[in-house]
Parts: sequence; structure tokens; C-alpha cells
Amino acid sequence: MLTHPTIEQLEKLRFYGMADALRDQLNHPGIEQVAFMDRLGEMVDREANRRESIRLKLRLRRARLRQQACMQDIDYRMHRGLDRRLMLYLAGCDWIRQKQNVIITGPTGVGKSYIACALAHTACLKGFKVRYFRLHRMLEDVALARAEGRLLKLLRTLSRLSVLVVDDWGLKKLTSAQQDDLLEILDDRHQVSSTIATSQLPVERWHQAMENPTLADAILDRLVHNAHRIQLTGDSMRKQMANVHMPENPEDSS
Repeated sequence: MLTHPTIEQLEKLRFYGMADALRDQLNHPGIEQVAFMDRLGEMVDREANRRESIRLKLRLRRARLRQQACMQDIDYRMHRGLDRRLMLYLAGCDWIRQKQNVIITGPTGVGKSYIACALAHTACLKGFKVRYFRLHRMLEDVALARAEGRLLKLLRTLSRLSVLVVDDWGLKKLTSAQQDDLLEILDDRHQVSSTIATSQLPVERWHQAMENPTLADAILDRLVHNAHRIQLTGDSMRKQMANVHMPENPEDSS
């Protein structure tokens, strides 16, 4: 069959989903018996699905998640204090719409980063803008942006994220200068957007990981008071899996 002129026009207009749907229809015997609105609807649906798939891939690429994680793969068999009801609620993303935060704490290897990335992945699926950082890498980026004269642009980018993932909180003690930068980031986002933070330290010890106690109070005030807390316990999942000879699970990192 020669290329249909309408298909050519659709492709020139970059309606590739509609073009593919029309091409399939023209190759389907008896398509003339299908109502026009049904055929048009199928073409529009194909185009909408194609565009949403492109947008999702772009959101995931920009999120730069540390792990490929999803809520369906979270392992509830291990005894680590994970509340399935809370996770089900968080999967609905109402906490993002209500500008709330999530704090995930627990020892190394219990799956903190995996759960954070799974929540972030779900947010991407729901259409939210997400970005993952390790805390000290983010603060290094801020310091570099200041030196290069693009600090305001970076802060504006961070403030516009629906979800900011800050991983490995408290691995190193924050200086007063770093606290200033972190406070500015969190202040821009307070009651405007959501943050996910993970740490090996319980929240009660976060003050000890910051040099300036006054700035620490301000930082925690903006992050902790409206946060859902996930407090994981137990040994490393890698160790547990080795002990029971279970097959490797994708959720096996901090």
C-alpha cells in the first residue's frame, strides 16, 4: 500500500502515535465498518499514550535515581519494622500533594535508599518532578554553583522539584556553611513541596551531625515536623538473605 497522505501529514506534525494507529487501521480488514468516532478515539489515545511515555522517560532520566526501584518489589517478608499500611498510603502520593516529607532511618543495608527510590519512582509515574541527591554531593554542587555564579539558578531548580530525595543524611558532620546552604534549600521548599531524607542516624541524633545548633533547629523544623517516619530495624538484608539462602532481591542496599 502506498503511504497514505494523511499519515504523511500526521508525521510532519509529529503526531507519530496517531500516524501509527491510522496505519494499523488501514491494514485492518473491514475497518470501514468501525464508527468514525471510535477510530478517531483510538488514534487520539495512541498519541496521548506515546506522549505520556516520553514524558515519563524524561522525568525518570532527570530524577537520576540511585537504584531502579519500584513499590511492587519492596520485600515485606524481612522483619525490619516496615509498615505495609503506611507504604500503601505513600504509594498514593497524597503526601506529595499535601506538601509533606518522608524520613527513612535505620542501620546500613536495611533498604533505606531502595525505599526512597521506590517512592521517588512512584512520584515520577504520577507526573511529579523528582531529583535524587546524596546529601554531601548536593552541597558540593551548591558550593560549585556559587563559585561559578549560577547559585540562584540551581536553587530555583531545586525549589521547583515536587520531590527532592536527600540520601545518606549524617554520614559526615555538616559545617555551618553547609548548614546555611541546606537551610536555604529547605526553606524554599517548606510547605511548598516534599522532601525524602534517609539516614543511618535516628532523628534524635541529627543535631550531633551538624556544627551549628541554631541552624540545626531551623533545618529540622522545616524537615521533621510534617514528615512521615519510616524507622527500619534489623540486620543487613544481604546478611539475612545469605543466612536463609534466598535468591537475590533487587532491594538489598541501604
